[in-house]
Amino acid sequence: MDVASLYRNAASGLPFSLEILPPNRGLGLDNIHDFFNSLDGWLPAFVSVTYHQAHKIDRINEHGQMEQIWNRKKPGTLGVCAMLKFQYGLDVIPHVICGGFSKFESEDFLVDLDYLGFNHVLALRGDPNKTEPHFIPHPHGNTYANELVEQIVDMNAGKYLEDVSEARATNFEIGVGGYPEVHAEAHDLDEEVANVKRKIDAGASFVITQMFFDNECFYRFEEACREEGIDAPLIPGIKVITSKQQLTVLPEIFGTSIPQHLIDEVNACETDEDVCQVGIDHAVQQARALLNHGVVGVHFFTMNNSLVFNQILRAFQG
Repeated sequence: MDVASLYRNAASGLPFSLEILPPNRGLGLDNIHDFFNSLDGWLPAFVSVTYHQAHKIDRINEHGQMEQIWNRKKPGTLGVCAMLKFQYGLDVIPHVICGGFSKFESEDFLVDLDYLGFNHVLALRGDPNKTEPHFIPHPHGNTYANELVEQIVDMNAGKYLEDVSEARATNFEIGVGGYPEVHAEAHDLDEEVANVKRKIDAGASFVITQMFFDNECFYRFEEACREEGIDAPLIPGIKVITSKQQLTVLPEIFGTSIPQHLIDEVNACETDEDVCQVGIDHAVQQARALLNHGVVGVHFFTMNNSLVFNQILRAFQG
């Protein structure tokens, strides 16, 4: 089933999907169980699950000396995906990233996903490692998302990195990322759209965008994509502002702009609860306008916050 059909056939009738983060190392799945158990039976069109690069951390070894080791703060993407699929009966779209992986490791992960019956993946280059000034690919890995897309397309054709006689073809529908306000490494919207087209031409069939807070940014991005012949579904990504700190953090990390009226409303709040309500109201308005515009569905970056997302659900269910 293609992604547009997942939205159309959503059991709740609401064309919403969610992004979930694996828990930090050692914390277990209680938070994710609490999230989905609190939705009172509401089922999203699908859930995407993020994947995170390992990075170097300092620690003192048994000899009292400082050393650096590789650590993945949020392991467990595959386990979370499997749990959501088999325990909750959800359609799940795992993230597959270039960063930190050789092509063989990517292939192994995709083989596991295929064996578990996952039919969709989101192919991303991934963010730079926290300890690196810019993205540095694995020496034997994919450098760009379009290369990862090509590798998955090869597997869909039964072509693996090593010659395999009578190889079994996978059947992944491939999604990719898009940046309505332009990726930090793209010079302008034209270059951003060219990058999206490169990924679509490589074999991707849908796009989930980075967060934005002004729908006009999405409309400009959509228009530019359509002018370049990109007819794949463009799924807008929405995040709720939940703290005043995010007014500076989100633009710094993600390069997104925040409308002045939203900044003023957030700064006028006296409590975190007030900030959340302003953020929820804005996200609901965004989602309503986007759906009225004709998008196939809306993807919410939940940060595993069920209290906030439940208020969004109630706004639409009411």
